[in-house]
Amino acid sequence: MFNFRIITCPDGTDIIDTTLKTPYSSLTPSQMEDYIEMDKKPAYMGRVKEKERKKMEHRRKIGRNLLYRVACGLGLA
Repeated sequence: MFNFRIITCPDGTDIIDTTLKTPYSSLTPSQMEDYIEMDKKPAYMGRVKEKERKKMEHRRKIGRNLLYRVACGLGLA
């Protein structure tokens, strides 16, 4: 069972409703492919966001490091 439902609007856009669940038995094979693809996207986006968050935190920590700031001031970094 998927923990979301893809709702297609009249203009052709798809909306993901996370309050509804979709059983596997109610999907056609082509819909199943769409749901599997959509199920992978949030996981991938979560990994990308976590990687970006860690990168920004690393930059923040480096920027606060006294030795790094001195090296930048002397033109070494």
